[in-house]
Amino acid sequence: MLVGIGAFYEYYEVFLGGVLAAVLGPLWQLNSFETASLIASVFLGMFFGALTLGRLADRIGRRRMFLINLTIYLFFSLVAAFAPNLWVLVACRFIAGIGAGAEAALIPAYLAEFIPPKRRGRHIGYAFTMAFLAYPVITLIGAPLAGSHFLIDGWRWLLVIGSSGILALLWFRRGLPESPRWLASVGRLDEADALITKIEKEIAESTGKPLPPVPVTVSQAPAHQGEDRARVSDLFKRGARRAMIAAGALWTLNVLAYYGFSSLTPLLLADKGYDLKSSLLYTAVMAIGYPLGAFTAALIAERYERRTVCIATGLGTAAAGLFFGFGIGSLMIMAAGFAIGFLSNVQTSSINMYGSEVFPTRLRTTAIGLCYGTGRLCAVAIPFLGIAILDNFGGTAVVLLSVTLYVVTAVLVWIFGPKTTGKSLEEITEEHRPSSPSVAPVA
Repeated sequence: MLVGIGAFYEYYEVFLGGVLAAVLGPLWQLNSFETASLIASVFLGMFFGALTLGRLADRIGRRRMFLINLTIYLFFSLVAAFAPNLWVLVACRFIAGIGAGAEAALIPAYLAEFIPPKRRGRHIGYAFTMAFLAYPVITLIGAPLAGSHFLIDGWRWLLVIGSSGILALLWFRRGLPESPRWLASVGRLDEADALITKIEKEIAESTGKPLPPVPVTVSQAPAHQGEDRARVSDLFKRGARRAMIAAGALWTLNVLAYYGFSSLTPLLLADKGYDLKSSLLYTAVMAIGYPLGAFTAALIAERYERRTVCIATGLGTAAAGLFFGFGIGSLMIMAAGFAIGFLSNVQTSSINMYGSEVFPTRLRTTAIGLCYGTGRLCAVAIPFLGIAILDNFGGTAVVLLSVTLYVVTAVLVWIFGPKTTGKSLEEITEEHRPSSPSVAPVA
């Protein structure tokens, strides 16, 4: 729950960009470049946060980074609410995005390192169900707040709301335990053993039953043999390269497709002739599909191979996109938009499950941060490219680009993606371990 609430605020920040663009565009008379900069700023911040702070989490620990990234997000999200002009707002959203990007890299890694294989996907799905509640929330409150004024302009309240829960979350997250797998991977074996022993004792006392024996399914590689053993370059060697291609496609090309639609939805609806209030309300109806999709992913997580779910839902989202792009009438457009939101978020939750499983522990947040951060860097281009295409060729062309990217991603995952469902993290690492002796000890 504590991790999922943090994910909620990360996605709140992402989805807020499209609403702010729709509200501030006419209010501040923004041109296309300024509108795109407002949306892109948070993606650029997330790139730096996921890449740099994600790597730092592999060095100083998961728990400490959770507190650091939330503090960054809290302060600059609050400052943004009182921005006097566009460029101060853009700068604040950029820095807040650094904290949000680090959060995104940590969440799947941390949960995967704590949860047993037969429940791992389900619980990551539950966390991202909480995260994707951000989209219907931001669209539902965005519509009535868009033209309101109470002490400050309504759009400023959207930013205040975004930072309001972080103080309480910081307090509660102080009690989060460190990842035992991370402790072991950096040689702190006594601390890892003490933490696991404490958890086992609590569970045995609460259930009144002894715990089952730990299955030994893979050869036990040394937990730690020096900092030089875990290099970023190891991710591109033969054993991990296929996982990097599959995860990289899901977090880059797929992200372009995903945010090409979700962050521009109010503008795409405006292009179809709907006014601001109607477009935000229609977006809210479509947004209900986001948490429902994530919840569905949690329910089916242990029944179907994650790679297969990523491929099938990507192709399904592409098909729904065609109906949205070429559809006529409010009912068809909302139905297609709901289907896009539902299917794409079954997929997005599955991607977070999948990406948390395919990399070794001592490089897990580094790898996720690299893939996720690169995707966010690509996403920086979405507002500029998307708005340019929208202005010159119309909303249908934007949707067609997203559809194409979904299809290409599905093909790459089908060719390169390893299978992970139901396997321990050690099993997956062992199956895809390079033969090079320099990589073998990385657990």
